[in-house]
Amino acid sequence: MNTQPKPEGQRGKRLAILNHRGEDITNLPDWLKSQGWEVHTTSGINDSKSLLKKEIDIAIIFPLTLKKDGIEWQSISPLLSPERDIPWLILPWGESAPGAVSSLTAGSTAVADWASTDIEFGDIQARLNNLMRLANMVSLTRERTNKLENQLVTDHKTNLYNDRYFRKRLKEEYERAIRHGQSLSLMLLDLDNFKEINDNNSYEFGDLALKTVANAIRQSVRNIDIPARIGGDEFALICPTTTLEETLRITSRIKETLLTAPIVEDKDFVQIFASCGIASTNQIKGRDSKQLFLKANEALKVAKKFGKNRTAFYDPSTQEIICESPTTPTTVDKK
Repeated sequence: MNTQPKPEGQRGKRLAILNHRGEDITNLPDWLKSQGWEVHTTSGINDSKSLLKKEIDIAIIFPLTLKKDGIEWQSISPLLSPERDIPWLILPWGESAPGAVSSLTAGSTAVADWASTDIEFGDIQARLNNLMRLANMVSLTRERTNKLENQLVTDHKTNLYNDRYFRKRLKEEYERAIRHGQSLSLMLLDLDNFKEINDNNSYEFGDLALKTVANAIRQSVRNIDIPARIGGDEFALICPTTTLEETLRITSRIKETLLTAPIVEDKDFVQIFASCGIASTNQIKGRDSKQLFLKANEALKVAKKFGKNRTAFYDPSTQEIICESPTTPTTVDKK
């Protein structure tokens, strides 16, 4: 079977006929092919599963049973709408009770329909076309919804999460960490001398600096981490199930990536540096996530105060702010 995508004008015409009952349907596939459909037929459940995993747009099913909990439907339903974008049309045997057939789709969001086996070929095609139109509408609506949801949680300049989403997730992850006795670390990052970058170059150049930092963060974190831009030149990184020591390694990776990615535009050349502050739940005994944020922000201020391009954090044993430097850590104050 050719699984390569079809030209745009031919999309929506790849049809699977799952003939599990072994019905004599020779004329149906031939007629549908004459109408422009690309038809593929199977006669067994395993073959049907393999076919549905390929480039199929819609399916006709001649089922063995109408019971949802049977092996047939347990095998193929995860490959059909609503789990996947494959609408389906059931053609049960002649004496099937309508209630039993409709029960397969009752209460479901599947794009599906059924018809009696004595239905005319033209009516079958009409049902298929209606299902395809409905499936396209559902798909378009889902895409638009996902786009709107993405816009609500994404920073438009960096494509990281925005401040609103960050605060929501920080609260959720903090509560989860406390509930399960897990570590949670928060890193706050602030670009050094960002105002000078904007003043000496251009705002477009400043936007490029923000994107450079965002890319460095993305390249240095795991899938479960939550990076965000929370202010003009301020970034945050939530690290679930992560200790202070592990977060320090992540921070080092981000800074090393920045060192290898200066901004070069025409004759302008700028090396990006950043200050970082870190706090972890295995040190902080605050009542809620705000305390974790405040501690990380205090550490960030210390990193800025002691020369920038540094990382400051709370020592888990002494609860003192430690500020890293290129030579030795500096104890700043005891909390």
